[in-house]
Amino acid sequence: MYKIVTTPVFKLCLNRLLHFLKSKYSAQLATDTKEQIKKAIIQKLSENPFVAPISERLIDLGITEYRQVMVDEQNIVFYRIDEDQKEVTLLAVMDSRQSIQKLLSEVVLLV
Repeated sequence: MYKIVTTPVFKLCLNRLLHFLKSKYSAQLATDTKEQIKKAIIQKLSENPFVAPISERLIDLGITEYRQVMVDEQNIVFYRIDEDQKEVTLLAVMDSRQSIQKLLSEVVLLV
């Protein structure tokens, strides 16, 4: 079993996503989405984090050690695996329709 660890950037990305959903749709959708993401991370990554591929979106940016998993129909979680520590570090979460370049540039400005 792998321990799940979140980074400040992951938390920031999640908060931005939830704020967007709450303002554009509803507070209930934001809450439901957060629960779906949490449940999917635990189910998909704690047992076998190697189930998801290396992120092609990030390979295009020269980042080759991060994986991505679709946690529901719209949302992607980026993470890395520390096999020695048996840890999965959550790096970012985003809507699959977003631009990864735009998200990363916005997050870098806020951190």
